[in-house]
Amino acid sequence: MADCKECRFFFAIPEDADDYIEGKGDCVIEEKDEKGKFWKAKPVMIDNNADKCSNFNKRIGGLA
Repeated sequence: MADCKECRFFFAIPEDADDYIEGKGDCVIEEKDEKGKFWKAKPVMIDNNADKCSNFNKRIGGLA
């Protein structure tokens, strides 16, 4: 079973951020269209099951 924390697109919320909750992070995906590049972010928890996530990409190395 893969968790969000194992994905290269998972970024933990820093403790000094306004929306900090222990174990919370953002799933940040880079998109491109005719106007250029942009990023989509959605809040996720570190232990969410990522088995069915179409964007899951195994992280190489430690947590971000």
